[in-house]
Amino acid sequence: MCGGLVSKYMERDQSLPKHRDILLEKALQDLTADPDVLAIYLAGSLARGNDDVYSDIDLHTVVNPEKIEGFIKDKSNRAKKWGKVLFEESQLYTPWIVTHYDCFVKVDSWYHSPGEVTPSIWLKGNKVLYDPHHILSNVMKESSHLVYSPSPEEVEAWKNKVLAFIHETYRAVMRDEMYYALSNMDRVRWLVVYGWYMEMEQHLDCPYGGWSKIEGKRSKLKAGQLTLLESWESSRNSHEIMETMARVAAEFLRLNQSLSRKVNIKENEKYIKKIIEMVI
Repeated sequence: MCGGLVSKYMERDQSLPKHRDILLEKALQDLTADPDVLAIYLAGSLARGNDDVYSDIDLHTVVNPEKIEGFIKDKSNRAKKWGKVLFEESQLYTPWIVTHYDCFVKVDSWYHSPGEVTPSIWLKGNKVLYDPHHILSNVMKESSHLVYSPSPEEVEAWKNKVLAFIHETYRAVMRDEMYYALSNMDRVRWLVVYGWYMEMEQHLDCPYGGWSKIEGKRSKLKAGQLTLLESWESSRNSHEIMETMARVAAEFLRLNQSLSRKVNIKENEKYIKKIIEMVI
């Protein structure tokens, strides 16, 4: 536990894996009984074996393409079959739903047609749970052989995003929009982490801007990187925000050099420094 903090919910939390197993079993019983369910696979930490008691269930269901609209429309009712629901995160026409249950377990459910499931670095390490029609076996096999390597286009896009958020942080500070300034600086920090992962040729397995698995026991960062990341903390004070941004920008400049050489593109160091010095 972080800093030795004793949680009053410790007893409940230690039982989460048991409740998670029960929920997953109920979900599989329900889904595999449906003839329009063609395949099921598990993603995320549970599939890759780096889960902890707080890991959620990332459940992907491949369905008859002629019936997918019905599955999406009924996704909330289906999730209610698996346990007692506290609340959910969902939009009417999206093929996903995040369901929070009263046992404090969370299930992220996606519904796909077979044509949407193609070999991808995102599928690497995922676990097939149900595949009677052999839809997933070859896709997962091909995905397992994929090796992530940053492309020139990816690095160029990364550079421009960092510069954009640095400039937007300055604008927010000058408008006294401190929460917005901190939000933009947080994106710059995250993009530097993304740069570290590209430098290591490691796939960053979290959504854009998300901090899951970047710190803590599941992190792939080195101790020095984690220490540096921790040092980039700031209050709402405008001077502290911009001073912190200057320290983050220094690491961005180093990464720009390293990644540009890795993918064989121009560093444009003087030009990039000029863009940064407009606001720092």
